Amino acid sequence: MNFHVPTKPWSILYRTYRETIPEVHQQLESWKRLADEIPEQELRNQAVWTIDDKDFHCEGGSVLALLAGGNKEAFIRFLCAYQTICDYLDTLCDKNDSQDPDDFRALHDALLDALTPGEPTKDYYRVRGGHDDGGYLHELVKECQQTLKTFPGYPAMKSAMKELAQYYVDFQVYKHVPEDEREGLLIAFYEEHAEKYPELRWYEFACCAASTLALYCLAAYAAAKPRTEQEAEKLKKGYFPWMQGVHIMLDYFVDQEEDFEEEEMNFAAYYTSEDEMVERFHFLDEKASHYLTGLPDESFHRKIKQGLYAIYLSDGDVQNNLEMKHAAKRLIGLGGASTKFFYYNSWVFRRRNKK
Repeated sequence: MNFHVPTKPWSILYRTYRETIPEVHQQLESWKRLADEIPEQELRNQAVWTIDDKDFHCEGGSVLALLAGGNKEAFIRFLCAYQTICDYLDTLCDKNDSQDPDDFRALHDALLDALTPGEPTKDYYRVRGGHDDGGYLHELVKECQQTLKTFPGYPAMKSAMKELAQYYVDFQVYKHVPEDEREGLLIAFYEEHAEKYPELRWYEFACCAASTLALYCLAAYAAAKPRTEQEAEKLKKGYFPWMQGVHIMLDYFVDQEEDFEEEEMNFAAYYTSEDEMVERFHFLDEKASHYLTGLPDESFHRKIKQGLYAIYLSDGDVQNNLEMKHAAKRLIGLGGASTKFFYYNSWVFRRRNKK
């Protein structure tokens, strides 16, 4: 089945606003109703709050549904279920006083099981014990499994998607351990992979691992038609690590002031000066552009990168801070002319704080 992937900024925004975001809202409302039925009040509050506060993640990710052809709605069901798991588990880890890495790994088994159709669900709360979510997390996992079974290209994409998910899971575990252990564990995490990515710094690699963009890109292509493992590898390299590094480093750039006030780790703050940060953004951006070259629908993927700059750099936290606004003006040029279009139309994706 032939379908058209848009390449013009206005057509990408128009189709996302008209075709994908309304479906996202329907899916999230359905999950919110299920979250409202969670028997345990603390888990119920966290699940409902997460959907209300983090819906922009699914809204933004839904632009990739334009790659999914006739399986667009199924892709959005997968996206909303998987991203809801990501955001819910992030909330559970943030609000867990014990900061137990075994607990975090047990919870995040859900993300790996979600990518394995037929895998039985587990007691993901088993380490913290005694929690009853009424089957909420199990239903999210099963929704992912069931939708992936309908994707004709998933058998070829599965291995690459699980590899990307493992990077994300490892990052989430190390990010949430006690504060005095985080940096050492994240440095060791990078050192495990440094031979493949020697040009990255450890905190840049952490950003690369923390994004789900590549996983959703692969899923969207898998939804459209049968694929090959060679296609999967090319798409993975197109987004990981460089495109994902740009994505999450922008996120941390925006949150610098709030993270400082809340004494949270912020990877953009590891740069020693604005000049160094802008220089490294240039480097990450150039590498991302290089690896996007030759991808199917290359122009679309380049517009995604340009859109990332627009969405994050138009954030109110940046525009209301003179120092950050100055740096943002230097960064906005990396996106080229299309970035300005996205910048002035960034209301389509309502970014809120990631915490």
